[in-house]
Amino acid sequence: MAAGNSTPIRIGQAKSHQRGGLSAISRKGGLASGMQNRRILSLAIVVLAIAAAIALRSSAGRSSAGKATKPGDVTEARVAADAATGNNWLLNGRTFDAKHFSPLQQINDKNIGGLGLAWYMDIDGAMGVVSEPIVADGVIYLSAPQSKVYAVDAASGKLLWKFDPKVRLDQAINGSYSARTNGGVAVWNGKVYVGTGDCRLIAIDAATAKQVWEATVCEPSQTGITGAPHVAKGKILMGYNGSDDGVRGALIAYDAETGKEVWRFWTVPGDPSKPFETKALEMAAKTWSGEGWWRVGGGDVWNAITYDDATGLVIFGTAGVGVDYGEFSFIKATGDRLFGECIIAVNADTGEYVWHYQTGTEGIHSENNHILMADLVLNGEKRHVAMTAPKNGFFYVLDAKTGKLLSAKPLVKVVWASAIDLQTGRAVLVPPSQGGGRQWTVHNWWPMSYSSLTGLVYIPTTDRGAGTKAAVEAGEGGEGLFGRLIGWDPVAQSARWSVEEEIAVNGGVLSTAGNLVFQGQGTGEFTAYAADTGKKVWSIKTGSAIESIPVTFSVNGEQYVITPAGWGSGSRLFAPARTMATPESKRGPARLYSFKLGANMPFPYPHVVIPPVPKPPEQKVSQEIIRKGEKLYGTFVCDGCHSPGLDGSGAWVLDGAVPDLRYMPPEVHKDWYQIVLGGSHWDKGMPGFADPPKFAFPHAKMTVQDADAIHAYVIDGAWKAYKGEQEKAPNAAASMHR
Repeated sequence: MAAGNSTPIRIGQAKSHQRGGLSAISRKGGLASGMQNRRILSLAIVVLAIAAAIALRSSAGRSSAGKATKPGDVTEARVAADAATGNNWLLNGRTFDAKHFSPLQQINDKNIGGLGLAWYMDIDGAMGVVSEPIVADGVIYLSAPQSKVYAVDAASGKLLWKFDPKVRLDQAINGSYSARTNGGVAVWNGKVYVGTGDCRLIAIDAATAKQVWEATVCEPSQTGITGAPHVAKGKILMGYNGSDDGVRGALIAYDAETGKEVWRFWTVPGDPSKPFETKALEMAAKTWSGEGWWRVGGGDVWNAITYDDATGLVIFGTAGVGVDYGEFSFIKATGDRLFGECIIAVNADTGEYVWHYQTGTEGIHSENNHILMADLVLNGEKRHVAMTAPKNGFFYVLDAKTGKLLSAKPLVKVVWASAIDLQTGRAVLVPPSQGGGRQWTVHNWWPMSYSSLTGLVYIPTTDRGAGTKAAVEAGEGGEGLFGRLIGWDPVAQSARWSVEEEIAVNGGVLSTAGNLVFQGQGTGEFTAYAADTGKKVWSIKTGSAIESIPVTFSVNGEQYVITPAGWGSGSRLFAPARTMATPESKRGPARLYSFKLGANMPFPYPHVVIPPVPKPPEQKVSQEIIRKGEKLYGTFVCDGCHSPGLDGSGAWVLDGAVPDLRYMPPEVHKDWYQIVLGGSHWDKGMPGFADPPKFAFPHAKMTVQDADAIHAYVIDGAWKAYKGEQEKAPNAAASMHR
């Protein structure tokens, strides 16, 4: 795709608040007036472009080393120089070790009561923002859904530029899903890098917002990119998602200057009738069995990528193996199935395999998440280690050079295993007859943070009430789940403190030398805790679910803490809404909030209106048809975008989000066949299932009878929601008059 197909927007075209707003040029009059206005508009664009470049260079100012910089001036030398000062947040995780820790302490547990809102910026779109901001020399670089990128003045919140890569939604079901969220950008040597939902990696000039190059990372007819790019030795590391959809995973390194592919590490073997790409894959293939096993793909590398500059290794985690819908669900691949559910180390220069450790176990779906590096003293010996907490709920400490397992303990009371055998590295499984065989997601992708000052790793987790009577469910949707932020001692292998949280799924964690831990929650509360004790020392209710990653930096001698807000993440599409947000917080706006000491800007609490469920159409169908529709809702992966059990966004929202089917207006019910079978909304990411995308459904096609059954299930769910509201209304009115 040519650079001209992407859209950079300059100053004045988005809403930020420290005061400021939109400017407009009106068009009036006839031909002569129109020509004059076009000249004015052209001149204005030139002026704005010059202003943007000046503003960026002014914002960039001088580096922490005192040398003049260019916008996006991030290099290995600068990362090393900034590590001790913390003035910037140059990488995902701030430093290469991905600790998500800042040495800044101007804001601390003693004075945090004076923290106030410095500015905020509204972000357009119906989905919230989950990405981790990158901050370099007074400029914030932030990605949003559909891979849009913003450059923002860090001191004022003024928009400097916006880049829109014009992501296509009509190539793959998984690509449509992928485009709805974006995990962040990388910044390196004057460029900003972003992955897209249609499988592209794009380099953007940090000063001009113009596209420099793009590369195709994955097959857009299969999947897309949701995670952030990472940097290692002048290379941009990029993966993609799709393990649950039969996509074969890989991690790819690109030359940061040219976009040329340097190496590609496939994480699982391909068709065994063809030559294996590497000796490592030849070895891995021996751990697979089952007819057509290679067709299920797996092992994607979408998020957990860390470059360990101490060893020169890229250490990354893979997702699982197996598809639970459609035709791929009938393929039963058995064995260890390497390198699915593994932590893998490769040479950063060549991509050559060095070691792996498998955290997963056949039959228990898991996925590896954030990996951070640290030096620990274990049994009197200093060890350089990799620490990680996969979905399965154990906290692992591995030797960074060899991958040797040093310790593994459960973060909460898990049900699938009683321990990890340190000699074999394998789990001691709990039999299904004794309550094992399944495990809810304990730690998802949101990053942890490690403070060497306290010696604790701060981990956002999901726990389960001890008295919950419902059976344990795999994944994110079970009953009795709640959030728990844990201060974990990796040496003692136990929790020093933990805090219970109302919502099961909450945001990433930031710790600082000011003895503080910051985290946003699904309720919309942004909170700070004392890092040593877990005592809550500050909070503010934003009104928007927070599932992003807070960062901190210093500009003009003042420390700022910023957090994106708004109900986002791909989980909002394939997990029940109740596990991620409240009815109010899931409707809050998408914003970027900035806080500093002494700031007193009034907080813009959103006015949230919960829309009523429209009265559904009458229907007279049997329960058998409704149950058939419920099953087909999963077969055709409707629950992968519209949420399990129809527990979706709680509104009929179309502007880039996926609408809640219970809120369908009458005209959509009438157009059901045209949309669901005919694909009239494919350009918006909704395919027609009479002839669905071939990768996900090679042979299966939805019939009219199938569509009718799914429609009956949706209408039944809408009636339940509608009647539930009607029953609550009199009770709510009565309570108001008591």
